[in-house]
Amino acid sequence: MPIPVLHLVSRFWVGGSERQFIERLRAHPKGFAPEVACLELSGGNLEEFLSLGLPRPQVFPLRGSLLRPNTIRQVLRLARLIRRRGVRLVHANEFISNFVGLLAARTAGVPVIVNRADLGHLRQGFGPRHRTVEKWMSRSADAVCANADRVRRLCIEEEGSDPARTFVVRNGLDLDRFDALAAGGLQGPLTEGRPLIAVVANLWPVKGHCVLVEAIARVHAQRPEARFALVGDGPDRPFLEARVKELGLGEAVQFLGTRYDVPAILARADAKCLPSLAEGLPNAVMEAMSASLPVIATAVGGTPELVIPGETGFLAAPGDPASLAEQILRLLSDPGQGRRMGARGRRLIEREHSLRRLAEAHGALYRAVLAPDVHSRAVLGEQALRP
Repeated sequence: MPIPVLHLVSRFWVGGSERQFIERLRAHPKGFAPEVACLELSGGNLEEFLSLGLPRPQVFPLRGSLLRPNTIRQVLRLARLIRRRGVRLVHANEFISNFVGLLAARTAGVPVIVNRADLGHLRQGFGPRHRTVEKWMSRSADAVCANADRVRRLCIEEEGSDPARTFVVRNGLDLDRFDALAAGGLQGPLTEGRPLIAVVANLWPVKGHCVLVEAIARVHAQRPEARFALVGDGPDRPFLEARVKELGLGEAVQFLGTRYDVPAILARADAKCLPSLAEGLPNAVMEAMSASLPVIATAVGGTPELVIPGETGFLAAPGDPASLAEQILRLLSDPGQGRRMGARGRRLIEREHSLRRLAEAHGALYRAVLAPDVHSRAVLGEQALRP
């Protein structure tokens, strides 16, 4: 009989971590049966989750601060669900679900895995108290699942997580599905003109769009024909739109907002740029590489594990408009090299970030956590950590 694993997510947002949650379920490891619960049944990826054909998830609504008594009520409800369904392992997805999932798993007496998909320092509204809780979760969970080597090192070196139970499971993509969507039509407008550089990231401070706009001004001075399509939305949008207008970049930059046709947009682009100030293993870069695009990105988090200078793209210093503009112009100066880098990027995704590799790594992780003795956990843990 397959071993029941409960996957807990806050809600079905549009974002890299939420995309990987869907892919984890799409490629669930053999021998393990997925159960899903959420804290809110909403979000832009909800329809895609429902299309997987899994049972509708039970909801455990927090309705505000984690400090309210309702949090304890939902933890106890979740623990009862774990016992009733015979769940053997809980796998939570991000900060809030990690917290609730850890408490519920401890109450129910089953092991818990907490996910870490970023460096944890620069998230919007994320302060010292959040970091204290996150450190406690990294030390207390039965396993920490990071999506990049750099994230794993942070959990160990800065949060006190045990190296023997801190694993790396790199993101994966359903390439057949991606290619089918890329071949489809656009669902909305797209900037005209070439070369076209796509920037797919929600408009949050940590994504570095403020730096990007200043870099675009430098690029525009030398390559006024270049066009930038910004896909995503968020609180920085009014400032960014005003700054683009102030710099006279209105014809060079288009704000596309939230879009669900990203593969089709990437299929029409010449390159991808990600100017983030912090990252885990960015799904946006993986999607660009799946579209055979060269990538200009900042050297943060796990990004250098994907963007290899001169091989799959170029890296710029974070927070430095001059450095970012230099790398964009470098790419634009040699379209042939860009196409070759894009082809190498596609091969890297096919080789190392397929759904098969994702399923194998999660299976090894689950077996390591559930292993009955220390020696077995160590052997299976090495399998989970294997590149």
